[in-house]
Amino acid sequence: MATGAYCSTCGQETDVRLPTLRRFMRETTGSLVSLDGRLWRTLHALVAKPGFLTQEYFRGRRKYYVRPARLYLATSVILFAVLRLTTEPINFDERVVKVDDKAAATASTNAVPEFDALSLSSDLAIGIDGDQHLFVRGPHNVVNDQLRARFDHFNRLSGEQKGRQIWLGLLQYAPYAMFVLLPLFAWLQQISYVGRLRPYPGRPKRYVEHLVYSTHLHCVMFLAAAVALLVPWTWLRVLVLVWLVISVLRGKHLIYGGSRVGGLLRTLFVVATYTLLMACALLVLVLPAILLS
Repeated sequence: MATGAYCSTCGQETDVRLPTLRRFMRETTGSLVSLDGRLWRTLHALVAKPGFLTQEYFRGRRKYYVRPARLYLATSVILFAVLRLTTEPINFDERVVKVDDKAAATASTNAVPEFDALSLSSDLAIGIDGDQHLFVRGPHNVVNDQLRARFDHFNRLSGEQKGRQIWLGLLQYAPYAMFVLLPLFAWLQQISYVGRLRPYPGRPKRYVEHLVYSTHLHCVMFLAAAVALLVPWTWLRVLVLVWLVISVLRGKHLIYGGSRVGGLLRTLFVVATYTLLMACALLVLVLPAILLS
């Protein structure tokens, strides 16, 4: 029988009574928001000491910091919440380019009535016509008819409604796309250092090490993006961007070592490839944003 506040065998509390509301809130927020809590210690290391948090993880000192996966989820939630609050959908009616009658007549003469945007199979294609309306080309069946019905509904919306539906759909599905792209970023990071392990024995070798670094890097970028969206001054946003670039380069040099020029070239390769992947992911997300929102 346990005689203290905790069981000496399993660590279970001996007082099993339901806590009061005050105690419940203190237990819930105490370890989270206290000045010596893991959250603030992690954020300080993430923001003020580029690369330090990743090094601590590699050294096995993980108890005093928020784990990378949890930190990634928390910062991504913050970013997309800020995006939802601070950004406005695109109004397609305001994006229409107005031309004079002569130019319009010339354009209509040379215009192609329809063109395929995406061929999903040999008998199914999704496209956009000259009036900027989506269409489905293919035989009548359950799938094609459902797509036609969804597209017809979308085509009847106003430009403002279309922009809002696409934007909200992107905000809904983009976090999942970012989570899927994260392992690809780590893979790009790994292949950018293939063949240069021997001169720098402390450089990350295993894929999971690159994944940890990539996760912390994304957390920094998410926080910087959230701050840049919230501040009202352009000059402060520029400072945030400058800080982000410096922080990324310093953190990468601390983790990977090597020459700064080589690290910069590898960073440019990863960023360029990753940006292309993100652009493709956003284009792909437009379709479910239209169909499922």
